[in-house]
Amino acid sequence: MYVDGELEPAAEQAFAGHVQSCAECSAAVLEQQELKKAVRIAGKKFSAPPELHAAVFRQVRRREGVSPWWKWGLAPVTLVLLAVLTLALWPREKEDPMIAGLVDQHVNTLASAHPVDVVSEDRHTVKPWFQGRLSYTFNLPELANSPYTLVGGKMAYIQQNPGAELLYQVGQHKITVYIFKTDSVEHKAAGRGVTFNVKSWREGNLQFYMVTDASDYEASRLMTMFHEANRS
Repeated sequence: MYVDGELEPAAEQAFAGHVQSCAECSAAVLEQQELKKAVRIAGKKFSAPPELHAAVFRQVRRREGVSPWWKWGLAPVTLVLLAVLTLALWPREKEDPMIAGLVDQHVNTLASAHPVDVVSEDRHTVKPWFQGRLSYTFNLPELANSPYTLVGGKMAYIQQNPGAELLYQVGQHKITVYIFKTDSVEHKAAGRGVTFNVKSWREGNLQFYMVTDASDYEASRLMTMFHEANRS
């Protein structure tokens, strides 16, 4: 209730004072806030296509002969029914399950109270952590004099494929970089979707993916730094 702003002013003020002195409650509040943020982000993952709006307005115009009282009464119902039916039946582009899994993993990381298993801004601490956990190695870019900060890393398992998950901060945005060993199928992704900017590229025997809500400039700049660090 505190996170949702549903407490009475006096109760909210008292609890806020308690949170400042209680590490456990402070962590719980932060976790709930991150969870709400992740749910809000996930809720924007899909949006109605422009054709849906056109179809709805066509249906409304067909009812112009109805008396004004009934027209205004039926319009909201018509809009809701048409929206539900159209979204259910609308043909969608088949989503790559690998990319979908990476986006879901990124959202889970944002919502987690412990987003990484090795916490360090030092690439020479994070990279060795993966030794013995992965059958391949990679290089992390030097971030000095750049706006990026390395938060840390952890293992990622997408479609039963083990990989490295690296979390970066730029401004108020998080960037997740995933690194897998290449297979026979290249999963291509580029451009900005409804919610996230998703990119993928290859360097030698490594397949890289990036998921973020940062700008395309910020994402592309970090991608170039990874290119240079892992160039054969």
